[in-house]
Amino acid sequence: MLNPDSFKEPDGFTFGTFANAKGANIRYGHVKAEGETKGTVVILPGFRETAEKWFEVTREMQQKGFDVYIMDWRGQGGSDRYIKGSQKAHSEGYDEQIATLHQFMDTVVDKNAAKPVIMMAHSMGAHLGLRYLKEHDGVFDSAVLSSPMIDIVTAGLPKPLARQMAKFAKAGNYLEKYIPGGTDWVEEKFENNTKTSDPERFHAGNDIFHKNEALKVGDPTYGWIYHTFSSIDVLNDEDYLKAIKTPILMGVTDHDKIVDPSAQQRALKLLPNVQSMDIKGAKHELWMERDELRAPWKAKVDGFLDERLKGAAPAPKKPSPPKPPRPPAP
Repeated sequence: MLNPDSFKEPDGFTFGTFANAKGANIRYGHVKAEGETKGTVVILPGFRETAEKWFEVTREMQQKGFDVYIMDWRGQGGSDRYIKGSQKAHSEGYDEQIATLHQFMDTVVDKNAAKPVIMMAHSMGAHLGLRYLKEHDGVFDSAVLSSPMIDIVTAGLPKPLARQMAKFAKAGNYLEKYIPGGTDWVEEKFENNTKTSDPERFHAGNDIFHKNEALKVGDPTYGWIYHTFSSIDVLNDEDYLKAIKTPILMGVTDHDKIVDPSAQQRALKLLPNVQSMDIKGAKHELWMERDELRAPWKAKVDGFLDERLKGAAPAPKKPSPPKPPRPPAP
C-alpha cells in the first residue's frame, strides 16, 4: 500500500528558478541528503511531468544519502511554456533543452556538488539525458534511465506518415497547432491507461494537477512531434550511441506502449557501458508501478548506486612499511 506521505513535499525541499539563454524561467527543486551526503542525484522528468510527481523518488534518494535536484523542462511543470497562456505541449527544438540542462548543471548544481553526480532520467528526460551525456561527457558520473524515449510509438498512425505530417506542418508554418485529436489537459482514467498498473500512484499523479492548475500540460503540437523526430534521428545514429561512455543502468519493459521497446533493445547493443533490467509486466512508468514490480527495479537501482558510491570512495591509505629492525647496541 502506498504511503500517504509519498507525494508530499520532502522536508527541507526548496524551489528556485533561473532564466535560460532564451529568457525562459526554468523551475527547479533541491533538497539536502538526510545525514551525511554521499553524492548528488539529478532527476530529469519525462514528457508533461512535473517535479511534484518525483517527490516519492526524491525522498527515497534523500534517505539513501543523496542531495537531490530536479529540473522542470521548459514547456512543462513550473517552467515557462513555449506558447504563453497555452497548455499545448510544444517544442522549439531539443538543442535548447540540452543547453538549459547544461546551464543548470553549471550554475545551479555546479562543480561543488557532492560526488558522484548521478543522472536519474525518465522517458523524454532520458532521451535528453542520453544526448547530454554524449555532448557534455564527464559532467555526470553515471546515469539511471527508466523507459528511455529512444523512439516513440505513434499508435494507430504509421510512423512514416506521422513523420511526413510533421514535415508538412513545418513547411506550412503550423507547428503550433495540436496534432489531430489533441486537446488541453484532460484527466486520464485508470482503466486501460498505458502508464502504470498501480491505481494509487496513478491517482496521486492526477491529484498533482488538480491541486495546481498551472502545472497542467495538454497534448503535443506538430512542433513537438517535428522536433522529437529530429532529435530521435540524432540519438539513433550508431556512432552517436557508441560514443556515450558513461556507465548507464537502463530499465525497460516489453509492455511499453508509449516508447518503442525495439529501439531500446538496439540502443542496448550499441551503448558501450550499459546494464539493463527488463521489468516483466510493468508499463511505461517504472517508478510509479505497483510495489511488486517497482521493488525489484528499486533494488537494482540501489545496487547500481552502491557500486557508484564504492567507485567514488577514496582509496584506503596504504599501511606504512615496517621500519627495519634497529641493530643491536654495541
